[in-house]
Amino acid sequence: MAADRGSGFFAGLIIGAVAGGALALLLAHDVRDLIVGKAREAGNVARDAGEDVREKVGGIASRWQSELSELYRKGKDVLDQARGTVTASVEEARAEIDRLKEELRRAADA
Repeated sequence: MAADRGSGFFAGLIIGAVAGGALALLLAHDVRDLIVGKAREAGNVARDAGEDVREKVGGIASRWQSELSELYRKGKDVLDQARGTVTASVEEARAEIDRLKEELRRAADA
């Protein structure tokens, strides 16, 4: 009877070990699939977030470029206008100098 109990115990141990090993293999595959799936989800979320950031930065850069172009154009217009004003003032001063020279020449000849 003691031998029957010992062999029953070992038979139960072997059956339990085989059942546990089979269950571990099944669960390991499921767990591995779960981990791979979650890793793919995380990769997709990271890729989507990267694309969102890229789009936002591209939009901001485009707006800045447009605004800087407008500022450059306005600055150029101001400089062109100032250059025109200075040129006109210089021409006016030269004409006045020529007039005064002529007036002095006439006064000296008289």
